[in-house]
Amino acid sequence: METSLKNLGLGYIDLYLIHQPYGDVPGAWKAMEEAKKEGKIRSIGVSNMTLKIWNSFVPQFDTMPSVNQVECNPLYQQKEIRKLMAEHDVRLEAWYPLGHGDKPLLESPVITALAEKYGKNPGQIILRFENQEGFIVLPKSTHEKRIKGNIDIFDFKLTDEEMKSMEALDTGKGHHDPDAPGVAEMLLANFKVHD
Repeated sequence: METSLKNLGLGYIDLYLIHQPYGDVPGAWKAMEEAKKEGKIRSIGVSNMTLKIWNSFVPQFDTMPSVNQVECNPLYQQKEIRKLMAEHDVRLEAWYPLGHGDKPLLESPVITALAEKYGKNPGQIILRFENQEGFIVLPKSTHEKRIKGNIDIFDFKLTDEEMKSMEALDTGKGHHDPDAPGVAEMLLANFKVHD
């Protein structure tokens, strides 16, 4: 955290996350709780926590995470972990909110029909759905036109019926499975905190 503050040239960080929940997660969380008490961090959260990982670590925490950043889009809506998070007022931050450029997502008849109805592109329909679901959505793009379009989602609202049609797109499967055998070992062996 000190290295992050120094590298950023800041006196505090608004939100600091445990990116991958492997290794000494309770120790890292305790250090983050202390940094929050010292005013170095305003909010603390986690990433990639599935039900299994959540139940392994979060009950040990003194402070509930503010957010859990997980892969989430209309094809992978994370319904089970969202139920648990809602019980504790923990917000979902969508990682890959527009998927991975997947044709089944971007060319879904449900999404393209809504895009035509509202005069929007498929990405804007997806982001509007996620916004209405209450997700924290931070889409990534390097294209100026897409960045501007990603913000232009507040001049329309999907109806309850349209939201249900979007909810029905959930396959329950994503691209990254934090619980998969070998994931923890691979990440711990290949990545360092400050690389």
